[in-house]
Amino acid sequence: MKASEGAGGALLMTDRARIDDLEVIREMGKGLGRIHKSFEGLSGIVDEYGEDFGYEGLSDKFESFESNWNLNRDKLQEELKFLSDYALAAAKAYSELDHALANALRDAQSSTKRDK
Repeated sequence: MKASEGAGGALLMTDRARIDDLEVIREMGKGLGRIHKSFEGLSGIVDEYGEDFGYEGLSDKFESFESNWNLNRDKLQEELKFLSDYALAAAKAYSELDHALANALRDAQSSTKRDK
């Protein structure tokens, strides 16, 4: 990560490093959101294909699989939604904080120059 020296010798991230890091977090949140949405349409498989198995034992196994799949899919969807929302909120908060800190540093530098 690149850094430059700021007021009082403090190290500051350059714009490039900050933007890249925030973009990774933002894109992760968006990607997790897309995965979450794709899982929404994956229920009711047995209703769609159940009769195609022919053999009742195989159809019963598939129904059992679907029941377990739906239960675990719902849990996975909840986690994906949480992580997506969390990543997007984190990117927004980091961005807002970064802007506030940058403004504070600019204000501090301006007042230091005026005092000289």
